[in-house]
Amino acid sequence: MGGRGRRKGYGKGRNNKNADHVNGERQSYKKFEELRRDNDSFRKYYVAQRIVEDDEFPAFMEAMRTVLPTNFRITGSRQQAIDIREQIMHEFIPYIKETSIDGADIEPPHPLEWYPNNFGWQFSIPRIALKKSNELSKFHSFLVTETEVGNISRQEAVSMVPPLLLDVHSNHYVLDMCAAPGSKTAQLLEALHADVEEGKTPAGFVIANDADYKRACMLVHQMNRLNSPNIIVTNHSGERFPNIYQADPHSGGSKREIVQFDRILCDVPCSGDGTTRKNVRIWEKWRSDDAHSLNPLQSKILQRAAYLLKTGGRLVYSTCSLNPIENEAIIAHVLDHFEGALRLVDVSEQLVALKRRPGLKTWKVMTRDGNLHDSFETISLEEGGRSRRKYIPNFFPLTAERMDELHIERCMRIYPHLQNTGGFFVAVLEKVAPISVDEKKKAAADAARFASAMDKIRDQHSDNGTATKRQAVDTDDTEEPAGACEMKRAKFSVAAEPDRGGDDDEEGGDDGDTAQSSKKMPYLPDSPREDPALSENPFVFLDADKGELKTILDYYSIKNTMSKNGFLSRIENGDFRSVYYVSDSVRDMIQLAGQRLRVVNTGIKVFSRNCVKGAGCAFRLVCEGVPLLLPHLPNKYVVDASFSDIKSLLEDINPLLTALSPETQECIKAVDPSSSIIIRYDPAKHLDDKEKPYTRLTAVLVIPCWRGHASLSVHMDKNQLCSLIQRVLGRTINKNAVGGFKLTNNRKSQSEAPAASSPATKNGEEEKEEMDGEQVTEAAS
Repeated sequence: MGGRGRRKGYGKGRNNKNADHVNGERQSYKKFEELRRDNDSFRKYYVAQRIVEDDEFPAFMEAMRTVLPTNFRITGSRQQAIDIREQIMHEFIPYIKETSIDGADIEPPHPLEWYPNNFGWQFSIPRIALKKSNELSKFHSFLVTETEVGNISRQEAVSMVPPLLLDVHSNHYVLDMCAAPGSKTAQLLEALHADVEEGKTPAGFVIANDADYKRACMLVHQMNRLNSPNIIVTNHSGERFPNIYQADPHSGGSKREIVQFDRILCDVPCSGDGTTRKNVRIWEKWRSDDAHSLNPLQSKILQRAAYLLKTGGRLVYSTCSLNPIENEAIIAHVLDHFEGALRLVDVSEQLVALKRRPGLKTWKVMTRDGNLHDSFETISLEEGGRSRRKYIPNFFPLTAERMDELHIERCMRIYPHLQNTGGFFVAVLEKVAPISVDEKKKAAADAARFASAMDKIRDQHSDNGTATKRQAVDTDDTEEPAGACEMKRAKFSVAAEPDRGGDDDEEGGDDGDTAQSSKKMPYLPDSPREDPALSENPFVFLDADKGELKTILDYYSIKNTMSKNGFLSRIENGDFRSVYYVSDSVRDMIQLAGQRLRVVNTGIKVFSRNCVKGAGCAFRLVCEGVPLLLPHLPNKYVVDASFSDIKSLLEDINPLLTALSPETQECIKAVDPSSSIIIRYDPAKHLDDKEKPYTRLTAVLVIPCWRGHASLSVHMDKNQLCSLIQRVLGRTINKNAVGGFKLTNNRKSQSEAPAASSPATKNGEEEKEEMDGEQVTEAAS
């Protein structure tokens, strides 16, 4: 969500950090309840803006004061997404329906009607109440566990809207300019992977950028849960995101062009007054001029995004603020600045079940004395010379005629009382024409090449004597030669300015020679690195034909179906501990960028150095990288097991090989001891298993293990194990109960999966008994 930012290292969540702390001490939930959820200036300001009708304003304010419900989203790109959805619908919902708190029935979670495939959910119980409720502890534990492993994202409902409207496909180059903490970035990655076959990587990628290094590291944690080789996490000020250059294919390498993006998300830093339902302290701190200092920064970020966007590309601007100075004012003045190169997209036919209101065409600016003004000229000189400088014309609407021409009503306002959400603003823009001088030259050159190709088509038809009079004047029905479609698309693809010898991170005079130069807003080079944390070892690509990487690939017999160009690591003293993998598109981008791009993290970990002496290979397979490697591993390292084998792995510490089925034992013996091996279970191939799975499994289960001399141990962390036990055995357990020591329950009680509707006790003793004996080994990280 958006939030107020600082000029340097701005972040989102002005009221998030330490929002529940005063003088270093944590405030209780009861203390928050005692806060006054109202603000006279807030009322006066938004009544004057007429964001809703007068008779609707009380309902709006009442919703703004109530606690936000719990919202979450199932990760749609995961195989097990359907399994998790079915588990919620057929196990947890019936259980919650039969549960009451203090004698009152509980309304169970329900799908958000506008979110695709019933993957977005809302639960009327607030997040804090859910966390503290003993009656709902199983459902809370389920949410926490699945969130930790990336199967579920705890995300406010309105925050899910911008990525859906961005319309991302697998071949798109996507930039999230203000990405932390990463919920929307996760959606972008999901969309990128949505239609890609197993074992293949998308042709596109996502760059998740944030100006604050610590928040970028938080972003890394979020992205690591999704296990994607198509993500780059960077650390730049959004308004100063650097130019990345590539060779112009039509110049023989003599010229360069800027890499541009198909999709850009600008969820910019904002005052966040649409989040009063979760950030209670906004009520006591809110001022109308909170938006004034943010407006120039928001405008610069959006302008920078416009330069980085391809012609024909889509851009989404969003905030969690209701203030038109941060919303419609930004959109109107930036559209006006680019004089028709950007247009607002009508998205009224998208997410039709989502209730929204049109953008405002008029609004007022409140000065510190509480007076409201319709235009910049009406601000009295009595404000004082210096005080008056705090107000700029860009805070105000354009003329009524111009606002109509720009179709500002196509912006989207989401209010809390419409569908029990937070407040939000979204604008979807499309770049319909080049902006900079070089973009226009490139577009003209592409158009000339296309026209030349079409002339050749006409000449060919005339020379062959087959052209009719209609064909001679109309080529709509002629067959285009190979490459003609690419030329046609090239007409609408744009490259920005080449380097003019200025600062590498500078705009390079993109709009200095354009018709918009009279409206030019300054673009400053990015500030130098100042955070010592950025001095960590850079990523280095590894050569698959030599060194330890070759040894690893040879040992595990990685097939040639996997590209060998994407392996990389952080080298320290000539050595490395882990091997990561990125897609070809990410590799190309990193190599093009060089030192220009501050890469915080990228890729997915696939191999990690083990600490077992005498092992056949110094590196083991890493759990998060197994789905990526699986299609490229020989059958020797992938053992298809029965459900009883999977159950044994999840119930024992280190099951003896003799505890597994004879068929599984035989396959495991083909792998040398002290080596990684993968146990796979495909429900579709075991429909006749006598021991049916507890849950309705449809996704293939893949469990990385370590093959000992006489036993197997599972190589997963605690969160992943808890998630697997929940989905396979139907047991909701606490991750702290998963460890390296066997608990006291006997084997018989382990194998009897408890019903989902079993009530949880207040002291948690019954839950502890259910978890007894469910220990499996956690791999060393």
